[in-house]
Amino acid sequence: MSTDIRFIFKGFGQFLLLALLVTLPIATLSYDLIYLKHGITETSLTEYFQELILLLSSLSFAYIAYKEPSTRHFCTLAAGFFGCMFIRELDGLFDLVFHGFWIVPALFLAAACMIFASRNIKQTIHTFSHFTQSRHFFSLCLGMSLLLVFSRLFGMGHFWQGILGPEYDRTIRRVTEEGLEVLGYTIIFYSSLGYLQSFLTWRKYRLNDESYSEFIGKRNQFFTDRLAKKS
Repeated sequence: MSTDIRFIFKGFGQFLLLALLVTLPIATLSYDLIYLKHGITETSLTEYFQELILLLSSLSFAYIAYKEPSTRHFCTLAAGFFGCMFIRELDGLFDLVFHGFWIVPALFLAAACMIFASRNIKQTIHTFSHFTQSRHFFSLCLGMSLLLVFSRLFGMGHFWQGILGPEYDRTIRRVTEEGLEVLGYTIIFYSSLGYLQSFLTWRKYRLNDESYSEFIGKRNQFFTDRLAKKS
């Protein structure tokens, strides 16, 4: 009974954490648009918040890669992916060199991470496969879908023209699209944080000589065997 209650409280804790995180996009947008009244620029709190949570998402996977050899190649690839997104958000800073310069460090980082991951492609695919079966992957997919698909479709000009007419205030579309983007980044961060939390919990209670990859594999194999028996 005590274990069940602990898991229930842990579930409520996850809800409260996510509820707190999704309030942050509203807080940053309100600060920029209502309090400062200077809109959403490269130096706005909203942009800084996006950059911060992308950096933290990348560092979450980088920390696991540093600490755990069995997942190092996949986590390096994931850290590099979010690192490239972070560099893209800093395009205004890199434009001081020349317009579009952000692509240079992004390509360098992507190439370095892919080369490292390819050095043990079997481990990379194996760990990635395990990751896709975790709840963190589904929250990551939700965040990426919000960021790359829903926010773009919802921010299309002809969509807003059809609702508000050709003379609509562009600020409305800009705020809506930016808010959805920040929400997507926030859910991506929640997923990365959850994966890091699972890793830290495993490190605390792990068995001797057990790797994190082996632990995830055993857990996933348990459910795979159950499904095979039922079918």
